[in-house]
Amino acid sequence: MTRFDPQKQLSCELLTQLYRDDRLTMEEIAHRMGCGATTIARALRVHHIPIRSKHDYRLEISRDELIRLYCEEGLTEDAIGRLFACNGRTIGRRLEEFGILRRPIGSRPKYIVPPEVLTVWSADLAYAVGLLTADGNLNKGRTRVEFISTDKELIDLFCKALRLQDVHVVFTPQQTRASWYQIKLSDRAFRGFLEEVGLTSTKSKTLGPLQIPDPVFPDFLRGVLDGDGSWYVAESWSGRYRYLRVELCSAGLNFIEWIASKIAQLCGLQGHLQKKRSREAYSLLFIGAKALELGDYVFYSNDVLALPRKRQVWQQMQKHNQVSGGIE
Repeated sequence: MTRFDPQKQLSCELLTQLYRDDRLTMEEIAHRMGCGATTIARALRVHHIPIRSKHDYRLEISRDELIRLYCEEGLTEDAIGRLFACNGRTIGRRLEEFGILRRPIGSRPKYIVPPEVLTVWSADLAYAVGLLTADGNLNKGRTRVEFISTDKELIDLFCKALRLQDVHVVFTPQQTRASWYQIKLSDRAFRGFLEEVGLTSTKSKTLGPLQIPDPVFPDFLRGVLDGDGSWYVAESWSGRYRYLRVELCSAGLNFIEWIASKIAQLCGLQGHLQKKRSREAYSLLFIGAKALELGDYVFYSNDVLALPRKRQVWQQMQKHNQVSGGIE
């Protein structure tokens, strides 16, 4: 019987494949190779392959998946651990096993909006303010501004509008409802700018008319609609034709009345304002031709920042009506 030679039969490539990539235990590899588990452990140390803790060998996660979650989406080790029902230390060990560089432990840098962004109102700045009005939060204090959304695309649009670079996005997975993303900015100048516009730390209770210049109001409105609005196609009761509906919901009656008056003033469209039956909120509704005209107003250029799926609903109905020969 040939004596087992670990130097020849347990190469670094083989052990990496079996132990790191295929996630076999040392006992499983030993059984396959016809040797003892201690021989496998010794070979792993010789080849400088990190040995897993006995508590995490069952965690199934590939290197590509870990790179996507940790490097591309910016999730913390604890957040990834919650996704896989383990703790952050387990994820940290897996990062080391795969040779993925870990971020430094400790407080994250405080991100600020580039000063030139706040020097003059622009379409992008107004759009970002609209998003914050819908889904933002001015935390109690003097510097903190938070933007929260269940839609990663909105997070990316918000960063693009404010020219934010390398911002850490916190991802919080949920079991019974939609998971959400969060950006935390610590910027005294930006916080002051938003307070001058009219936003406060108790936004849901005090939201009302804001100081938005008329030339960028369509951009601001587009941001609000991307955050709290709905663009959808409905059918008539007979099913004979389809029409576009645009609905904006808000808990602030003063705010939504101001929005309605500004839309009427700037583009001559009268929306239908009503109280929601299911909750303490109000909605502003535009139907059919008015909804299409509102789309013309906020999507005035293909280059403006907007949530693609909502703009596409308007574009599809616009083409549909052009083909059918009129507004239904």
